[in-house]
Amino acid sequence: MVATKRKRVPSALLAKARAAQKKARLAARGQQEDTEAKHRKAGGYGKASVSIHEEPKGGIKNSPAYLKVLARCGGKMPAPKDRAGAPVKGGYPLSKYPVNVLVDGQRVSWLPDDWAQCIKNTGPGGVYIGWMSPDGKFHYHRNLNGDFHDGVEATLGRSLNALDGINGTIRSLNASGVTTKNDKKFLQECLTSSERRHILPANKFHFGVVSARRAKSDQGIHDLMVVDAHFRIAGIRATWYVDAESLQDYRKLGLDAVVGGKLTPARNMILKVAAKKGQVAVEVSDDISKWEYYDVSKQNLKGSTTFEKANKALAGSKKHVVTPLAAAQFMLAKMRSSPLKPKLAGVLPTGNAAMTMGADEFSTQHFILGDFFVADASPCRFDESMTLKEDYDYSCSHIAKHGSVLRCNRMVLTVRHYANQGGAVDNRDKAGKKERENIAILQRKWPGVFKMNVKRPSEVLMRWSNHGKQAEKKTIGKGLTAKAKQALRNTKSAKTRKTKQHKAKATLPFPAFAKLKYVAESEAKAEYLAKRCKRCHGKTVEQCLGMEYKDASGNDRKYGISDLKYDINTGRLKTIRA
Repeated sequence: MVATKRKRVPSALLAKARAAQKKARLAARGQQEDTEAKHRKAGGYGKASVSIHEEPKGGIKNSPAYLKVLARCGGKMPAPKDRAGAPVKGGYPLSKYPVNVLVDGQRVSWLPDDWAQCIKNTGPGGVYIGWMSPDGKFHYHRNLNGDFHDGVEATLGRSLNALDGINGTIRSLNASGVTTKNDKKFLQECLTSSERRHILPANKFHFGVVSARRAKSDQGIHDLMVVDAHFRIAGIRATWYVDAESLQDYRKLGLDAVVGGKLTPARNMILKVAAKKGQVAVEVSDDISKWEYYDVSKQNLKGSTTFEKANKALAGSKKHVVTPLAAAQFMLAKMRSSPLKPKLAGVLPTGNAAMTMGADEFSTQHFILGDFFVADASPCRFDESMTLKEDYDYSCSHIAKHGSVLRCNRMVLTVRHYANQGGAVDNRDKAGKKERENIAILQRKWPGVFKMNVKRPSEVLMRWSNHGKQAEKKTIGKGLTAKAKQALRNTKSAKTRKTKQHKAKATLPFPAFAKLKYVAESEAKAEYLAKRCKRCHGKTVEQCLGMEYKDASGNDRKYGISDLKYDINTGRLKTIRA
């Protein structure tokens, strides 16, 4: 994959600026917590409750409420109209707010456009979050006791959800950088001129969201509206493929919902509709809150055993926050300009962006995550006998049919995943039985490709380069006598040992026939280190590797390359010419 010719290395200045922002946020939070604790200890106003018109001792700017807003704004206080809690439109004039009421730096997702979210100081010295109505009344509750007796919902006479606050969500996303203007900048900077010729307009894509049973809970509706807000910013209208029982619930949220059935049939329906319309299919998870692209070349993390070096590179990497449309346009342009001509593109399958710093920017025979992918015209479809792990199977189908896929390892999603109610999560069981059933299907269909992940139960590791090798191993030696099979195994073992020895020699950090000299034992941290170094004295590097020695606990060990490096770096051994 050809990368744009420009400077794409981590910036020390950018890392420093981000570190300063983080420091300011933490300092503001710490100051707020300390101040509130002191005010509480001193008794606050000296009474159980105070009016929104009562100014705190020392002035509002020294109060817990002011510092709470400052912390929630990231350590820098914007004007009230520029804070997330301000009305999106209309609302009570900010200049008329009582002295003990401050516009918040955050906003709940269900709040209507002409309402404000605010913070006030309390009598005991703490803070309280409430809401200011368009007529200037401060409300302490969304819906007290759930009976419409008091609160915002009681005032409006109806229940509220994230659809009522969709414009506030869009405004917050715009403030975080999700805009069409930034999309254009991203595509201009991160695609070459030849790749940009493959950028398609929004109407050439069919965006489909597979969802189920998530349109009733507050958290579920919030997640759906965050995804839809991204679509609205990009100017696209997605189709939501949902379960029949929830169809009307999704439509009440203003979504274009159709019955999609179960997971894999719904996925195939999206592919079918896109093909019929002559569009490119884009499948989207119903709980993505952010699409980010890290514009940085592969970093050399060789020798790293922690994430320290990767996190340092990440801190200085240029980042684009984009809409799902821009992400799809980028991935399709990369696919269509690739000489391999893949038909499926996806994103990094983890939300930990540090893990991409040492990886190739694009990989061609790896797993494509089902949460967000772009599928060009192809006969490949999902296996409808599968209820989980279906994206692994779909990835293999594409590699087998088209020779490759395109995984964009710098495109990273923020997704809620396993904590959700509804959707694919409901297909899982605590015992992991369904996971294992679907893994068995994968292993049967793609022999040698999948093995169990020992670090994560019910998860698998995919390696396409092993495809078919397991089956080949089973057929080798078939029909031979027991004695012949044993001879075959011995031959293979000998070949394996020779191969390993050859590789070890090829990767030695020192000449294989260089002699080692024991320098001194005074610096040895342990007696066993001095003993093993003395045994190496006068021998060649090759002769020492594999030598047995006893460690500090008396256990038998074999002297390896890491031991040799350690002893040379600490000055106990040095190499001399043979």
